[in-house]
Amino acid sequence: MRRLLPVLLLLASLASACVGERQASAIQGRTLYAENGCVSCHGPAGRGDGPVGKTLSPPPRDFKNEASYTNGRDEASIAATLARGIDRNGAKMPAFAHLTDVERRSLAMYVITLRNTPDERTAR
Repeated sequence: MRRLLPVLLLLASLASACVGERQASAIQGRTLYAENGCVSCHGPAGRGDGPVGKTLSPPPRDFKNEASYTNGRDEASIAATLARGIDRNGAKMPAFAHLTDVERRSLAMYVITLRNTPDERTAR
């Protein structure tokens, strides 16, 4: 038992550290998408047709359009775009510097799910 005690203490310490860290998740990303105003530009389905987005020129990115991912389509690239924002060729999106790296990754994961979700407009 004496030999096992240090191992058990180490395992308990590692387990508590892991529980304290938050994991990126698309579910958390969905909440962040709503809370940070993404819906107002990109719309609920990510088509770039939110109420504010309809007034912008150029329009916000349509997440289903593969060609619109000029900075990369993977989670890390989308999270990096969220961190620095966009301001080029007339397109503007604020930086989401107030979000943590995990939150930006979660938001990126949710954006990817929007890209892969069937389009309600064509599903009818």
